[in-house]
Amino acid sequence: MNDETSYAPLTLSEYDHEPESYYLMLTDDAMVAVEDEFTACGREGNGYGWEGVARSAVRSHAPEVADRLTYGSEAGMFVARSHDLDALRRLATLLSQAFHDRTQLAELIRSVHPDDLD
Repeated sequence: MNDETSYAPLTLSEYDHEPESYYLMLTDDAMVAVEDEFTACGREGNGYGWEGVARSAVRSHAPEVADRLTYGSEAGMFVARSHDLDALRRLATLLSQAFHDRTQLAELIRSVHPDDLD
């Protein structure tokens, strides 16, 4: 199972080390394409910044999946995990749309709650 082309530049894959577990990932080599949008909003466009955007997107557009997602981001990589593939697909759709729509991305960045950032 690998949906990486449908949510580009995010990658959605099965986690090999845990049955029926999935992850959604965005690496720093893709993040740089929209880093200026984060900077314009006074945020860092790193993995933690994207985690804040993910939490904001879920809170605003898919609150029903919030308790089915966990995050494990680092500075150079955004990662969300779940045993619920549909929940991750919903998040992947939201983040991919935001990545390709700078207005939507800026709205999500500005709506990140300070508690959602490390």
